Amino acid sequence: LNEIWYADRTASTTLNDEVCHTSPCEDLSTASLLTSSPDFFSADELAGFEMLSNQVRYRRYGGDCYTYAMLAGGWVDLVVESSLYPFDYLPLVPIVEQAGGVISDWQGNALGLDSGPQVIAAATPQLHEAALGVMNKSV
Repeated sequence: LNEIWYADRTASTTLNDEVCHTSPCEDLSTASLLTSSPDFFSADELAGFEMLSNQVRYRRYGGDCYTYAMLAGGWVDLVVESSLYPFDYLPLVPIVEQAGGVISDWQGNALGLDSGPQVIAAATPQLHEAALGVMNKSV
């Protein structure tokens, strides 16, 4: 891909030395939603994902960790995943946050070494809160 993504707690997210920002999307009805595959969700998790996906503009599958880069670059608005480990998502936290996004577990808690397998990332705090509200109605 010839891309170098960089962020830390003191610097903006960059792609090949160009500063990146998440999209300004605040409303589920205009949001794009990505996940690697619905096959990674349990039945209960899939129910929550389906509830959320029925409220967004469109959903797409595939991309794995690159979907978080797409979010940081402003090309997508929401990423929802499950069946992940800390080594899958912790390196992505500064990439998302320093671009203006929010990333947490499905209960809205900050991610850490003891976090579970569920991750949600959003372009804005408002979109994150709205998505959590939908997900937590079903899970």
